[in-house]
Amino acid sequence: MTLTLFLLTGFILCSFYPFTAISFFKHRLPKKKLDYIHVQQLINNRAVEYSKTDEKEADDVFQHDYDRTDYVLPVFFVTLFCGIGFYILFSGNDPIALSGIWMKDGVTAGSYYRLSLVSMGMAILGSYVWSIQYIARRLITADLAPSAYYSIGTRIIFATFVSLVLRHFIAYLPGETGERLAEQLPAIAFFTGIFPQRAMQYVQERLRIFNPPSGKSHDLPLEMIEGISLFCKVRLAEIGIENAQNLALANFREMILKTPFNPRMILDWIAQAKLYVIVKGGIVDLRKAGIRSIFCLIAAHSNGQTEILDELSKKTGTD
Repeated sequence: MTLTLFLLTGFILCSFYPFTAISFFKHRLPKKKLDYIHVQQLINNRAVEYSKTDEKEADDVFQHDYDRTDYVLPVFFVTLFCGIGFYILFSGNDPIALSGIWMKDGVTAGSYYRLSLVSMGMAILGSYVWSIQYIARRLITADLAPSAYYSIGTRIIFATFVSLVLRHFIAYLPGETGERLAEQLPAIAFFTGIFPQRAMQYVQERLRIFNPPSGKSHDLPLEMIEGISLFCKVRLAEIGIENAQNLALANFREMILKTPFNPRMILDWIAQAKLYVIVKGGIVDLRKAGIRSIFCLIAAHSNGQTEILDELSKKTGTD
């Protein structure tokens, strides 16, 4: 790849983050302020046009949470790491983003160093592709705080080193399994950038010394809560909710204020988490019977469905 083409490609890809921050301040933040003023008017039972005082109050509130200077460091931070990743992938006459681990005539490169670069570069590319969807969603919902860029930056670093460890781990797997995974290394590294936790869990499960002791309790994953996608999970982690136990004890009002999610959706998630914490693995059997949250369980008790509840109690081992 020529130097001019590389610089152009790198500039276009890396400029995504600064442009989204600019777009947020130019278009989405003013709309968010108007929505805030309208909500305040509804709360105060005022139907008149908003005044300069309302606008000044909104400016003071948003200046605290959305100060322009707070975006400089995180945007630079994530842009820099993406730039490093794109340099690894696209620089030189034989960019590894296109050639991967193979050289001409189907002969392997035979370089441990090159394979490691492939893993790191593809993991960064996977994180970048994931971040495009993540930033776009938060831009649409006017929820693009500086913490979003910090989350992406730390995710890129985390995914890069996890992919490197995974690459070393795969290199010493015995038999056909190791050979097959080594051949698929670029694709595995790319998806490690999208799902770094799953890649780390894969290595951890196969290294017995890192398995938790039998007497230690296990986290209940948010994936078991209906309606929580990967993007929702990352957003909840920003306010300290990383598992179902945290969600079951979360402050409802705080979640409404600090996240863009619908209050009804938040209430449903908390109700599901409360039931999940009680029954744990038995949540699957309860859902098959139509009981998906703590509200459904209370309703079943109130309606006198004792036979169904007794049967579910035996299946799940829950009183």
